[in-house]
Amino acid sequence: MHCASKRVAYRDTFVDELYQDIGRLITGDSVDARQVESRLRLLARENSAVTAAYWDRHEAGVGIPDGAYKSSPPYLFPDQEPERTFVTSNTTGTGTGRVAYSPRGMELMDLSIVTNADRHVMHGLDEPAVIRLVPSERAAPSMIMAHGMEVIARRFGNPRLNSSVLGGSGVDHHALRALLGRSVAEERPVVLIGATSVFVNLCQSLREGGESWRLPSGSRLVDAGGHKRNRGVSVGETRAMAAEVFGIGPRGHRNLFGMTELASQLYDGEDTAVGPLGERPKASETFVRAQVRAPDDLRVLERGAGLLEVVDLCVLDRPCTLLTGDWGLAGPAGTAVTGRVTKARQRGCSLALDQVTTERGGHV
Repeated sequence: MHCASKRVAYRDTFVDELYQDIGRLITGDSVDARQVESRLRLLARENSAVTAAYWDRHEAGVGIPDGAYKSSPPYLFPDQEPERTFVTSNTTGTGTGRVAYSPRGMELMDLSIVTNADRHVMHGLDEPAVIRLVPSERAAPSMIMAHGMEVIARRFGNPRLNSSVLGGSGVDHHALRALLGRSVAEERPVVLIGATSVFVNLCQSLREGGESWRLPSGSRLVDAGGHKRNRGVSVGETRAMAAEVFGIGPRGHRNLFGMTELASQLYDGEDTAVGPLGERPKASETFVRAQVRAPDDLRVLERGAGLLEVVDLCVLDRPCTLLTGDWGLAGPAGTAVTGRVTKARQRGCSLALDQVTTERGGHV
């Protein structure tokens, strides 16, 4: 590594080798994940004085709060123009934040998206109709969910039946009916994928109109988001809607957690209700894991509720550990995501939420 006074350049051999090893880690090659994590933290410390100072005040490697992406967005490579910049709502506070991805960062994110989707959603399916309840990437280029779900559709879906059905006026019911009708006629499984809130609103609208389908065997629902964010609708209620309106049984339901600041998603692992609204624990992968930290002193908890932290080894362009501003529930089966930290409780919940940018002199 270089001395602390000099940044590591984007084209430095250290970064090139790290990028290669992350790619191999994602695809399942024999790579030491602990070494990758250690090198990512060294890179963040070397290229971000504020991150180094933050880790000196707390535990080394503790997650950067998502609020930092609103006030001072971390980006480790000023010598490399970002390929894409996505906007995040930063619901731990007001306003929006920005998250920059270098070309290598984009490649690693897309590889992680495809690998995770193959493992948790698309296994056993041959070119399903991927119907997205998010805007198209063209319509929403700064929305990372639009990008990620389009990547999944292009890689796994049937080109004739893949489509976004969400626009500026809401869900296009005519387009949705046409796509579902063609899929049923062809006996082709459907993967409905989108935000939990959009799915809930859509099902309520369709039920009121007396519309329902019996989708082909193997069809799946992938809802992205937490249930506490959607008027307290439980996992059981979501599954009941999927069964009533689309004929998708509980085994066809997948929930995922993702954030603009993360390159990877966390999917449900064991199908065991552990959260107050039936939230399932998220599966850990070699390249991404969730854990819980105590609100008072930020120690990692093996059991119980606390602040959700995600370690994402596919993140190259900023510190790889994120303190999300969500509540997590840790247990033997893994960590469940149980809702956002409310604004009223933020100051009492985490030392880090206030302190990450107190000594910044530019980008984190």
